[in-house]
Amino acid sequence: MARSKREANRQYAFESGLTRRDFLVRSGALGLLLAAKPELSLASDEGFSLTTRPKDFDVINRAVIESVQLHLFPDDGDGPSAKELNAYRYLLWAMEDPDNRADEDRQFILQGAAWLEDWADTQTGRSFLVLSWDEQEALLKAIAKSRAGENWLSLLLYYLIEALMLDPLYGGNPDEIGWHWLEHQPGFPRPVPGKSYLDF
Repeated sequence: MARSKREANRQYAFESGLTRRDFLVRSGALGLLLAAKPELSLASDEGFSLTTRPKDFDVINRAVIESVQLHLFPDDGDGPSAKELNAYRYLLWAMEDPDNRADEDRQFILQGAAWLEDWADTQTGRSFLVLSWDEQEALLKAIAKSRAGENWLSLLLYYLIEALMLDPLYGGNPDEIGWHWLEHQPGFPRPVPGKSYLDF
């Protein structure tokens, strides 16, 4: 079934004449997404429970986040998937950035993952992780209608775009897969171990 879904997605992308790559390149979305992170909203009346305070990227949070990343950058034959980009590994690296810590991105992402898992249980009586692809997609579309849910998904997408575009030294974009897909020529000089962003 997953194979036929990929085929259907590939056919749709072909028929529309606009691939994910074309959209990112032509719309200038890469520049816009990398220019500024979305503002975070943790207000309880907008979705997130302030009593949910997970402390770490445990097995459940990791699985939820990786699953959502795959919905944002699926394995649909139209460019690298979140898994192929090492998006989760890159996200862990990015969460150590002092600026991202100051922005409370780590807590917001963890809180959103725990909230999504709780909400899936409330809505369906099951974990988000055992839902079908379509059921997960429906829940994600529903949470995107709230400001907090939209901000959470936007922040995950922001870090996905970084994983696509930044140097492989930072954990994403292995073998320059994102650069090859976008036909991007990286700048020079490239960072090297010991002289990367976090080393300064």
